[in-house]
Amino acid sequence: METRIHKTLCHWFPDAFQGKEESVISSDYGILRQFAEYTKKLISKKSESQKEPFKIIHLLYSKGTLYEKNAIENEFFNVLASDENVISLKEHLELMPEALKEVYIKTIIDN
Repeated sequence: METRIHKTLCHWFPDAFQGKEESVISSDYGILRQFAEYTKKLISKKSESQKEPFKIIHLLYSKGTLYEKNAIENEFFNVLASDENVISLKEHLELMPEALKEVYIKTIIDN
């Protein structure tokens, strides 16, 4: 069954999942983990589209169920936060819509 997260991310960012095993993208958590890795690559390459992943995550989060919000916090944000430092934190926060910044900081503090 294709979930809202799966459908949205695979539609808007097919490159993020190209060549990935089905087991990696078989759950929302796996999809979000892979998408976070893809987002980190966009940011490190200073891609023009580096804000786009955050816009889509914001859309999913703001209209999401409790399950979807938890999945985004536990996978997408945790992967981004896993190797966060002062410089990258500033850069990540500048790329995020205002409403996501609080959620991201909460995720960093909780972990």
